[in-house]
Amino acid sequence: METSSAQIHWSPEDQIPWSGVAKTPLLEFIAPRLATGGSEAAVIFEDGFVLTCEQLKDRAERLAGGLSKEIGPGDRVMISVGNRSEFLIAWLAILANRATAVCVSPRIASHDATHVVENSGVVLAIAEPASADVLEATGIETLRKVWRVGDPEPDGLVDHYSDHSRIDLASVEAEFEDLTDIGYTSGTTGLPKALASTHLDLMRYTDFLFRCFSFRQGDRFLSPLLFHYGDPLWMLMGSLEVGSPLIVMRKFSVSRFWQVAREYGVTKLLSIGAIPSLLLTAPESPSDREHSVDLAMAVAVPKEQHLELEERFGFPWIETYGTSESGPAIAMPIDAASRYAGSGALGIPVPEVEARLVDADGEVLEGAASGELELAGEVLFKSYLNNQEATAEVMHDGWYRSGDLMERDADGVYYFLGRRKELIRRGGENVAPAEVESVIRLHPAVIDTAVVPVEDPIRGEEVFAYVQVAPGSEVPPLEIFEFCSDRLAPYKLPRFISFRTEAFPRTPSQRIPKKQLMVDGQHSTEGAWDREHRE
Repeated sequence: METSSAQIHWSPEDQIPWSGVAKTPLLEFIAPRLATGGSEAAVIFEDGFVLTCEQLKDRAERLAGGLSKEIGPGDRVMISVGNRSEFLIAWLAILANRATAVCVSPRIASHDATHVVENSGVVLAIAEPASADVLEATGIETLRKVWRVGDPEPDGLVDHYSDHSRIDLASVEAEFEDLTDIGYTSGTTGLPKALASTHLDLMRYTDFLFRCFSFRQGDRFLSPLLFHYGDPLWMLMGSLEVGSPLIVMRKFSVSRFWQVAREYGVTKLLSIGAIPSLLLTAPESPSDREHSVDLAMAVAVPKEQHLELEERFGFPWIETYGTSESGPAIAMPIDAASRYAGSGALGIPVPEVEARLVDADGEVLEGAASGELELAGEVLFKSYLNNQEATAEVMHDGWYRSGDLMERDADGVYYFLGRRKELIRRGGENVAPAEVESVIRLHPAVIDTAVVPVEDPIRGEEVFAYVQVAPGSEVPPLEIFEFCSDRLAPYKLPRFISFRTEAFPRTPSQRIPKKQLMVDGQHSTEGAWDREHRE
């Protein structure tokens, strides 16, 4: 950890609530901007497909009319659609009925589908064919209808439009506390938990980002994430505010990323999870700086690769931290970013958020310290939907237990250490998988890695690394081990290494869902290299 010589802070202007965007319900914000935009593009997809403002408004109002015959205010409607126009059309149509969108992956499987439908009380689903089949097979009686998205885009829901009953988006009178969407977050154990958001939550998120990240008229945002993840929705709102189209990748791809950014004049990036590391796996090129990007808002910038990212691509990667439950909670002010690049610093609590560290007994730690991060403030969620037990596990006395271990320096700057529940307890020492992963990723043959605990009769747990190497690489496991031994303490070194050339599975935020790597509910070391039995 490195510290600065001067304390950092948000400017007085950054700290004024609702100075970034107007405080209104979502459609009061969106509808006039769509109307003003007219034939201008609201969204441009990477393959060149354009959805104009008037197309989005017209189709959303007509679909809202069709939906009004099936649902009422407060009803839950699932959207299981990928990055195509119909997701956005359906989302606005649901808002127009003052109903709640339940946004899930178009690749949802039967187990999760059954849980989500039952848990949130979905009465109607709008889905692509594959997920429609899964939803219909659940046989849940409360799910009255499944509307299938067909072709061509953007009229894959044309059979459900109603001109006679269409709802004018600008006429909708919503309340700030109306539930607008329900998303599901997976922890380390148990079924996904439901997080409900209101108009105020998404508007506050957008307000903070406009206040603190220097968005300006004409900026173009690139979204590499799937729509159901949520962030593309505030990016759409931000794009409407600055009068520019949102640039959308159908699916994240390293090979297409910079081509899309260059072709469509992107100026701002959102980077989450493994995206930075994956971008660095591409061969260096003279065109690496041939783009218009001037800033990346990044969640989990790899400490060891931060300076390399900025040097190679030519713009700052500004660290932010938040959880699904908290929204943006800690971020690096732009004017301090260069001082902390490469230090692993996340930043300081964002305006309207309080942060503190507590020890294992829940005692509050003052000054420079290490402990579990707890958060309080206006951005925090109130509870998990229909799950008070899970809520009680993370909320107490108005404070949210993040489950993340942090270090805070003498200037009040926070540094991420690891997830409390993911720590590997090896022979009495704590090993943070994120630290081991960050080192393994530095090896030139490695594309990505996932580090997990496995049971050990002597040490309690051992360190096991799944390692994806570039096709054609013939790096021996011992080389990876020795590479780590030059950079990590002995107790943090992986005992087991399992190579793979196929890509890891990914969540919508490009993280690796480690539970999917298990075999029969556990991480199997069979066939893995073992440093204690190496030849």
